[in-house]
Amino acid sequence: MNYISLKSQEGNILIELSLVTPILLLMLAGIVQFGFILNAKVAVNAASYEAARVATLADDPVREALDSVKDYASSTLPGWDFSRRLKARVVVSGNNPGDLVSVEVIYMVPVFFSRILPVGREWDGYIHVSGSSVMSIEEKE
Repeated sequence: MNYISLKSQEGNILIELSLVTPILLLMLAGIVQFGFILNAKVAVNAASYEAARVATLADDPVREALDSVKDYASSTLPGWDFSRRLKARVVVSGNNPGDLVSVEVIYMVPVFFSRILPVGREWDGYIHVSGSSVMSIEEKE
């Protein structure tokens, strides 16, 4: 009679674990990366909204909008400042009530896998996340 021994399957668990663990770790890192990107998207949307809101009431809308983006960014996420990774663009069509103020905030989120998976020549290892808001200038009292 031939008996199947349990000892012959002891190595299978180690082999299966060594095959599945890298895949699970990549999935976990991808989930964390997605969380960073989503957090940055919410932050740039809120920063652009706040900057546009402040600019609609200011005497110098461009300066006030840029100051608002800087203040919001530094208070919300540590390390945000106008450097290589954070940019803001403010366009004001005029200073009269009803003219439009457009604010776009761009933040570059570093990608965990940038050295493993280079996409192309323009690939700089960052995902560019942007948010924009447009509001009209209100009448000042």
